[in-house]
Amino acid sequence: MRQAVSLARGELPLVGHAGRLAVDPLGFLEQQRTTDEVVVLRLMGRKCFLVNSAEAAMQVLVARQDCFDKGGPFMEAARELVGNGVITCGAEDHQVQRPVMKPAFYRSRVAGYAEVMRECAEEATSSWTAGRPLDVGAEMYRLAALVVARTLVSAPAGKQAAEVMADALPQLLRGLLRRMLIPAAWVHRLPTPANRRFDAARLRLDTAIRGVITQYRLQEPGRQDLLSQIIAGDDDSGRRPEDAEVRDQVMSVLAAGVETSASLLAWTFQLLARHPDVRSRLWEEIDGTLGQRPVTFEDLPRLSFTKRLLTEVLRLYPPTWLLSRIVVEPTEICGYRLPKGADVLISPYALQRDPNVFPDPGRLDPDRWLPERLTPAQRQSFLAFGAGRRRCMGEFYGMTETTVALATITRTWDLHPTRLSRVRPVPRFLLVPAEQPLVLHQRTPQRGRP
Repeated sequence: MRQAVSLARGELPLVGHAGRLAVDPLGFLEQQRTTDEVVVLRLMGRKCFLVNSAEAAMQVLVARQDCFDKGGPFMEAARELVGNGVITCGAEDHQVQRPVMKPAFYRSRVAGYAEVMRECAEEATSSWTAGRPLDVGAEMYRLAALVVARTLVSAPAGKQAAEVMADALPQLLRGLLRRMLIPAAWVHRLPTPANRRFDAARLRLDTAIRGVITQYRLQEPGRQDLLSQIIAGDDDSGRRPEDAEVRDQVMSVLAAGVETSASLLAWTFQLLARHPDVRSRLWEEIDGTLGQRPVTFEDLPRLSFTKRLLTEVLRLYPPTWLLSRIVVEPTEICGYRLPKGADVLISPYALQRDPNVFPDPGRLDPDRWLPERLTPAQRQSFLAFGAGRRRCMGEFYGMTETTVALATITRTWDLHPTRLSRVRPVPRFLLVPAEQPLVLHQRTPQRGRP
């Protein structure tokens, strides 16, 4: 048994490894992957254990998940935005919250959302004009906000809150990254311009959320969306949640439903614009399956290349590029002893770019996910949706939304880059592409299969 855990390379005086993480977090985490399976990071004096292998990550997230709980610097920063919602809550609260949320993401319910998702994609792109440069990130935020507002939080105030979330999220996520890398609360209470912008964005969003809750409290019974389920509470106990509890769940739904889908779609269009061979194969599948008609939920199983493409984009650029847990009872991971109370970090971004698992890991290759090429090591290393009991319950919802949106948009639009330079990933609290406009070109879908 190996007792000692070595210190990660790159420690600086006073700030520890926070300095390297602040300058180049993705490069730093990839560099650590080539060292021991578990290493120690120091963030402003706070000791964290960084997991550098898929085997060790699966022990934390699945095999020994009872020894870990949501916590650590990543989750503590997230709680500043979403509170104690289903994404960030501890294991005990999660056992109560998940059953309330889960029915909204059942396959049968998502099937009913698919037509609404398509209508949202058509509405969001209805004002696009050929030849115009497009801020694809902002447009995908707008689209994702529309979808959430019409499926999960469907009262009129929900649409306003989703729009506020889409507008405020970039500023909020920059602030959350600072809080994650510098886990010292007093630093973020200083009246700096960045802290003031974060506080103003959070206040604006909280005000919109309060309007949503007030409207739902006053509405007539019968609405079937997710927020109505949350407010209805537990029928067995008769308990109805307080406004603060509802607020945390609304924030969780908006943050997860808007940011992750918007990020995946923005990355997909940026990569398609730079890979004409992949784009041609996507058109061939979509045109061959749909022809001149709109996509339906029943078409999705036939869009296999589309699904592989989205999976490959998630491998390259997972929105949640860093996970954190806290050790709730002493345990051993790959021979390393982790004490109770220790913070544990896992980087899906680094693990999903391991060249021993994914040859030529920086290359966009959707066919990695063909059944005959898929390996157990790939399955184990792919953590874009997490793993274990805390795996993202909205996975099927999100993949349905992005598939429908991608099929709807690419039937009509071809997006070209203004320059062919590589798109730079921006690691905020979630991973997004640097702003780089794409130029709109209209296309006509080819005739489908008879």
